[in-house]
Amino acid sequence: TLPRLSPRLETRTLAEIAAAARSVFDEAEASVVGGHSATGPELHLGFAVTGLLDRDPVLLSGARPGDVLVLTKPLGTGVVLAGEMALKATGHEVAATLASMATPQFEIAAGLAGAHAMTDVTGFGLAGHLLGICEASGVEARLDLAALPLLPGAARHLEAGLRSTLHASNREAAPVAGLPDDPVAEILFDPQTAGGLLAALPRPEAETLVAEFPEARIVGQIVEGPARVSLG
Repeated sequence: TLPRLSPRLETRTLAEIAAAARSVFDEAEASVVGGHSATGPELHLGFAVTGLLDRDPVLLSGARPGDVLVLTKPLGTGVVLAGEMALKATGHEVAATLASMATPQFEIAAGLAGAHAMTDVTGFGLAGHLLGICEASGVEARLDLAALPLLPGAARHLEAGLRSTLHASNREAAPVAGLPDDPVAEILFDPQTAGGLLAALPRPEAETLVAEFPEARIVGQIVEGPARVSLG
């Protein structure tokens, strides 16, 4: 959807959007096969993505006791952008957050093809999306708070009391057992935009992946227990 523009600017804007999208889809070996444009009060852009699998999909179900949890991007986009809106974030913090959001995950996703279970970490935060794996797989997930990678500034803004508007509802929807009275622990409920992948897989495979992709971290493990997220 484009704002009202002259025909010349409309054509140029659509060409710029198409070129930027094409550069991303080409890297993913995907094709743009259709589209539609309209006029509205402000710019909006979205894509519906579809494809075919040549093997069984990796679902939320399938996590097994003994698996470890791998997270492929640092956390904190929600609170850093809240800091930006409050004029509290530094340029470095915002730039690092935008760079993380724009980092593609085609290669690391391919490396996780053998995961037992996987999800993305987006609007419901780490705890919310991990709880989905626990409920679908009938297992407990035990996170290591000290192992969670954070974006620059995320801990500082949490300690200052800043929160995204979705933070409170995320916290209510996905309680975490053993949550300490520590503002940095609130990162578990921070909603992410273009966040990382979270996968449960055997430790040997996880260690191989982390060695190949240093941005990925082992952040916890799957254990027998009730379907919940805990800190241990």
